[in-house]
Amino acid sequence: MWCPRIDANPMLAAMNPATIRTVFTSLVLGSFWVACPQSAAQTATDELLNASDARHDVARVWSSPGNHKLTIILPPYGADQNFYNASKMPQLLARHGIDFAVLFTETTGFNQDADLTRLDTLIVHLLASHGYDKSKVVLGGFSAGGYGAFRYALFKLQGKPLAVRPAALISVDAPLDIERWYRGMSLFVQRADEKNPFFGECQYLTQMYREMLGGTPDEKPDAYRKQSVLTASLPDGGNAVYFKSMPMRLYSEPDMDFFVPYGLDYAGINASDQVSLAAISRLQGNRDVTLVLTSGKGYRADLGNRRLPHSWSIVDEPALAQWLAAHL
Repeated sequence: MWCPRIDANPMLAAMNPATIRTVFTSLVLGSFWVACPQSAAQTATDELLNASDARHDVARVWSSPGNHKLTIILPPYGADQNFYNASKMPQLLARHGIDFAVLFTETTGFNQDADLTRLDTLIVHLLASHGYDKSKVVLGGFSAGGYGAFRYALFKLQGKPLAVRPAALISVDAPLDIERWYRGMSLFVQRADEKNPFFGECQYLTQMYREMLGGTPDEKPDAYRKQSVLTASLPDGGNAVYFKSMPMRLYSEPDMDFFVPYGLDYAGINASDQVSLAAISRLQGNRDVTLVLTSGKGYRADLGNRRLPHSWSIVDEPALAQWLAAHL
């Protein structure tokens, strides 16, 4: 699953319009530096690449003078720099001398090479404007944000001219194996009907990948494997080989008591990608990969606190902050 489009998922379509606007609408800002209050003790600053465009290419940064370490978390598909406003990560990381940033480029699917180049432009801006040590930057995200973080790292590890080789990576229930993801969603579409709240999202995404990659995984296997962070059906995991020396923390909540009533099995959820990447990386010698499987934590504040295991709320933020401090 991804963080779905409003028009592709009846769960979102049925929400109160005011709630949808709160979740998915960018702030209308009018200058290059704009302070956005978070609490009495904490503020964030929105930095814009284009001073006349406050809706795209925004870096929301929680910073302290003298900090040279940075954790970047990318928003899920359809969300923007507001998505993590309720997170305690900025305060938790500040205690360790680490700044926190959420980067929004408008293209939150991170499927195109140009999406990663655009993300890199924002990262370059942050390195220059704050003087961050590029060897002390962690990248991660929830759902499509996690996919984007890992694809950015993959491109860098493959030798492409991006600014940062992340010191560590975080995936919170991200779709990492696009071949697995497509097959799981395709089967679900064949089994379910339009009344199922996950049907529209799966139908939309399978069509999108067929159009973008020129066919199905059977028709274009190389295209799907190139697009993926890993390919679990291959002995070496495909692109997983690039991560065998990368510290990683991978989260999922595979709550089948929740998913099975909707007709979803393990092929249709992202837990298998986190497990496969952890297992393959361990076999390839990576001893710094942590798999965190949770239970009963998945609730979505952006969906009116609905129960949904596919959620940032599965993260134990104090434990994550400690892990990040140890890796920075």
